[in-house]
Amino acid sequence: MPSPPFMPPLAPGGTDMRHAFDIAGSEIELWLAREGAGYRLHRDGGEARVALSAEGGLRQMLTVDGVSEPMLVAIEGELLHVHVGGRSHVIRHLDPARRFADADASGGADMARAPMPGTVVRIDAVLGQAVAVGDPILVIESMKLETTIRAWQDGRIGDIHVSEGQSFDRDAPLVSLTASEA
Repeated sequence: MPSPPFMPPLAPGGTDMRHAFDIAGSEIELWLAREGAGYRLHRDGGEARVALSAEGGLRQMLTVDGVSEPMLVAIEGELLHVHVGGRSHVIRHLDPARRFADADASGGADMARAPMPGTVVRIDAVLGQAVAVGDPILVIESMKLETTIRAWQDGRIGDIHVSEGQSFDRDAPLVSLTASEA
């Protein structure tokens, strides 16, 4: 299923926090807006009030439009193993850096852009450092949710466009990688 071509307006004070998932081979894009103690979940074609609360261990309580359902969640890298309503699902979270990386036609550098507005919490790499796919590069935060931007290819840190504590807008350049020569 293709991503929606535009984002519908959020409630006043809402925040654009998009997430994309691969569920049974279909790419699904969702976005959240803070609403009271929970969130309003938007998806092309609809929306719902959602809340997730930990009950201990892997057990969670998912509430959608006032209806609660216990669920188990285990995270393995980009994979979410979810058991809810008597059924198990494997959901792959699509890494924001991979989705928003733009290839630089001039020299094989890729740039990760901010998937949402936020603040840089920590930088885990330095200019020129060799990185492998999956290595953490920096951590950003939006709406109290931390997201680790990881290397989407083997290479070297070409440039870090932000500093710790810096705020940024959606689509702001975060980090550039120069691909490893094969």
